[in-house]
Amino acid sequence: MQTPVAAAWLAAALVFSGPSIVRADVVDYLGKSVEAVSLRREGRTVTDPKLFEVVETKLGQPLAMAAVRETIAHLFSFGIYEDVRVRATSAGAGVLLTYELLPLHPVTRLSFTGADSAGIDEGRLRRIVMERFGASLRIGRAGEIARVLEDALRQVGYLHPRVTSRADVEHVSEQSTLVFAIQPGERTQIGAVNIEGSLGVPIQDLLVRLDVEKGAPYEREALNARLDRFIESRRSRGHYEARATVSPQLTDNDRTVNLTIAVTLGPLVRVVFKGDALPPKRRDDLVPIVREGSADEDLLEDSSNRVEEYLRAQGFRDASAPHLREEADGELLVTFTVKKGPVYRVARVEISGNAHFSSTTLADRLRTREGQPFAAANLGADLAAIEDLYRREGFASVQIQPASEPLAPPSGGTDVPVAVRIVITENIRTLVNSVDIRGNEHVPEAELRDTLSLQPGRPYVSTQMAIDRDALLLLYANLGYPNAAVDSNPGIGPDGTNADIVFMVREGPRVLVDHVLVVGNVRTKTGTIERELQFKTGDPLGLAAVTESQRRLAALGLFRRVRITELRHGDGTHRDVLVSVEEAPLTTIGYGGGFEVRLRVVRSADAPDVASEKLEVAPRASFTVGRRNLFGRNRSVNLFTSASLYPRNSPVFTKQASTSNDAGGFGFPAYRTIGQFREPRVFGTSADFRVTGGLEQQIRSSFNFSRRSASAEIAGRVGRNVSMTGGYQVQRTRVFDQSVDTSQQRLVDRVFPKVLLSSFSASVIRDTSDDLVDATKGQYLSVNGQLAARAIGSEVGFGKSFLTAKMFRSVSRTSRVVLAGSARLGVAAGFPREVGQTDSQNKPVVDAEGRPVIGSLRDLPASERFFAGGDTTVRGFALDQLGVRHTPPLPNDTIDSSGFPLGGNGLVIFNGELRLPLRGGLGVVGFVDTGNVFKRVVDIDLGELRTALGFGVRYKSPVGPIRVDLGFKTHRRENEGLTAWFVTFGQAF
Repeated sequence: MQTPVAAAWLAAALVFSGPSIVRADVVDYLGKSVEAVSLRREGRTVTDPKLFEVVETKLGQPLAMAAVRETIAHLFSFGIYEDVRVRATSAGAGVLLTYELLPLHPVTRLSFTGADSAGIDEGRLRRIVMERFGASLRIGRAGEIARVLEDALRQVGYLHPRVTSRADVEHVSEQSTLVFAIQPGERTQIGAVNIEGSLGVPIQDLLVRLDVEKGAPYEREALNARLDRFIESRRSRGHYEARATVSPQLTDNDRTVNLTIAVTLGPLVRVVFKGDALPPKRRDDLVPIVREGSADEDLLEDSSNRVEEYLRAQGFRDASAPHLREEADGELLVTFTVKKGPVYRVARVEISGNAHFSSTTLADRLRTREGQPFAAANLGADLAAIEDLYRREGFASVQIQPASEPLAPPSGGTDVPVAVRIVITENIRTLVNSVDIRGNEHVPEAELRDTLSLQPGRPYVSTQMAIDRDALLLLYANLGYPNAAVDSNPGIGPDGTNADIVFMVREGPRVLVDHVLVVGNVRTKTGTIERELQFKTGDPLGLAAVTESQRRLAALGLFRRVRITELRHGDGTHRDVLVSVEEAPLTTIGYGGGFEVRLRVVRSADAPDVASEKLEVAPRASFTVGRRNLFGRNRSVNLFTSASLYPRNSPVFTKQASTSNDAGGFGFPAYRTIGQFREPRVFGTSADFRVTGGLEQQIRSSFNFSRRSASAEIAGRVGRNVSMTGGYQVQRTRVFDQSVDTSQQRLVDRVFPKVLLSSFSASVIRDTSDDLVDATKGQYLSVNGQLAARAIGSEVGFGKSFLTAKMFRSVSRTSRVVLAGSARLGVAAGFPREVGQTDSQNKPVVDAEGRPVIGSLRDLPASERFFAGGDTTVRGFALDQLGVRHTPPLPNDTIDSSGFPLGGNGLVIFNGELRLPLRGGLGVVGFVDTGNVFKRVVDIDLGELRTALGFGVRYKSPVGPIRVDLGFKTHRRENEGLTAWFVTFGQAF
């Protein structure tokens, strides 16, 4: 909304610029027809349509002073002109108007002269200016900036600097450069240094720590900062009352400064607790001498009170903890003598006087319960809760009196039983008899009543009446009535049982949007900004519309700063709305690095026919670069690439490499490069359009693959929590280095080692979880479908769907323990295709007459089948190790006879976790995972599921949760390891 500064600036502009020019030139033409209007800026004609939209002197209409003034006001509202002048000339029987615009020439660059010769860091000066004045500088603030620069120079020893400024204006671009000429003068140097007081360290050591020596530049702030660090180091050693001051004495015309540094170390403070014991972990919180770095009497008195309050909350009603200060031989001994006394424990709680609520209902709200330690603070909170409950039911004058009486302790007992009594006097209950709204002229009463919670027949609550009054004000503000006022009268009857509530409304004038002015956008199209605005010319200027517009513009990610300002002019019922933006950089660059750790199935070097597990560790790096706001329409392009580095003799390169160490060097067997173009709100809808191209090579346990792909998809939201995506994808995938037994290899993998797939896909997601990375409550449900067919260019046809359901629940309202569960179901089926059969050597199979044997191909390619096992599926199993395996092998096996995965068309996975946070971002997790991979959907058998149990550690780092999990197989089979462990980012699900 309009700020006082903006209003004053606009008013001054109108008074001193507009009227004087108008009277001098335009007044003689009033009443004549406007034949033409032109805008000129520094001698050039302006054709910007958004400027002509605010011109009120319309063609063909008589020239009126009010229209000229309104036009000047609108033009000033853009905030980019220093002055607006109007000139009128004859044009036949009419008049030609010319508005001369004098731009402010925003400062886009800072320059410094004279800094290098004095050894002054220009980068530091530029940062000081940006931190103090922001990135949007104006020439008019040059003097203020110069003063700030002079202060910065004084901090580094130039005590008499002089900084002057000038503006170099570029009239073509209408931008300017602020040039600051720096004359630092002579730099003050340190002369004599005198150290006084008790230091605790040798003087020379202190001088080294302070970096103080004769002839060094006098940098006041830096010296004070180093002295503060020295004092903090003394306080960390127990000298909590350590103090230090610096006294400078300037000589020789301020060319030299003599320093006197006075240090008071203070006594060594030692805290002792006597009497009854306090938990060691609570001592620093209750007696915060170390944290506060002080041992003054006020802090010690507060500490005694904290200790006593803590013990009384534990039931020690008579607890005391006085302190004693004793100073001797340079040591301050602070002794807290703790006396707990007996424990007072609640023996019974009696509630009386209650008629409206049952005793059971009230008792359920109490923290003071039988058998618990008695604490007066808890009882006070219970009384406030009961009183609030009654007041919400209309008992405004309810009275609650507590009483507590110690009883005789039982024979041989040490605890003191306490009988607690709560006496309630309910008094009169007030109900709402009627609700009347008066004074509303333009807003229907029904619309106003919909915002009220107080209704006839409900309890009268004074605080709720205030809330309803504010709700009416907010409704009016959202409808464009910023000056509306609402008064309320409860109208309580003589007996206090009924309330006839009256809301008296004074609507005031409705404010409408006159013009929407967008400034500050250089690269971003004005239409892109206006598309996010929730108001337009002629609409009511509502508070909610302005707030939502600001949120939408900020969510675009295109701007550093967005400000929406209301500018008042004219009759007061219309406002110009100024949308001022500061654009963010177009290009973003990011990079990262780390290690990839995973357990994978490889061919054993000792027994090539048997698969074994190997822990692989490889460095991994990623790089991303993005360019946003293409063509000024919030389009963006991004490129992401990542790669993992492995030695050449690693099994990830070839399946034969595991038995040979001849290869040397390193390579990148796993990499991914993805480029994406994104256009939000495609075709004027709320959906996003994305085109993605990818090039990747990845490592699996039984094969490696390389892929080139391209896809186009449209994604959008349907409601608050539901999103939908639909798209098309084409990809060429080559499978190589296959490790599976050739006799069990699928026909599709022999016929199509390089396969072209063309498919359509769709997905629906419903997500109510509270956090995308580390959810603690809510649900997640997604359904994905994919259809590939030869009719659309695919060499292999299939249908595939995947269902994911997740649930997150807190164990209790006050506990941070989270119970998380996940279920995943994948089903797929290939479309039949007749192909020539091949043998294990990939040679065509022929019949007795030499004709090719034709077979029906129904399997999915290896790169499209389901695999399981690893850190996100069933922990306890290595990557892709999960599957069905029989001895001897059966046709429906998904693990071959050597132990390598074949994949399948059916997948079932269930996961459960109990997440328990500890402290400092650390947490532990216990989990159970179960699932399996099946060759066909009809082969899915829950009796074949494999289970793993385990535990893990979580750490909430600044980049997300770091996860370490260790899983154990529950029914280990021959040649299987017992455990598998994983290190990665993010939760398992």
